[in-house]
Amino acid sequence: MKTIYGGYFPEEQFEEYKKKMHKEMFWLLIYKDPKTKDDYLYVDFEKYFIGLMKKLNGLNALFSYPVEMVSIMGLLQGAYLETQKENFDYSIYRKLVLDAHALVDQIGKNEGTGNE
Repeated sequence: MKTIYGGYFPEEQFEEYKKKMHKEMFWLLIYKDPKTKDDYLYVDFEKYFIGLMKKLNGLNALFSYPVEMVSIMGLLQGAYLETQKENFDYSIYRKLVLDAHALVDQIGKNEGTGNE
C-alpha cells in the first residue's frame, strides 16, 4: 500500500495490519452486545470509539484517502449515532459495524501495493 510519503507497506505487512483493524472493530460489538456489555463496564466506550476513528482518520491521510475509508468511517459513525439513541437497537448497530468491518479488506485492492 502506497503512502503519502512516497514509500509503501509491503502487502504482507498491510494484511497483518488489516487483521488488527478487524480486531479493533470487533471490540465495538463486544462492548455494546447485550450479552457481554456488562463484563466491560470499566471500558469508556466513547473514548475507545473516538480513538479508533482518529486512528482511521490518520490511516486515511497516510494512504492518500482510499475511497473505502469514506464508507468505513461513515458506517462506524452511523453505528455510534445508534448508540446515542434512547431506543438503541443493537441489531442495527451490529449491521453497521459488520459492514464497516467487511470493507477493511477492500482497502488498497484497487491501488496496488507499490510492488509493481
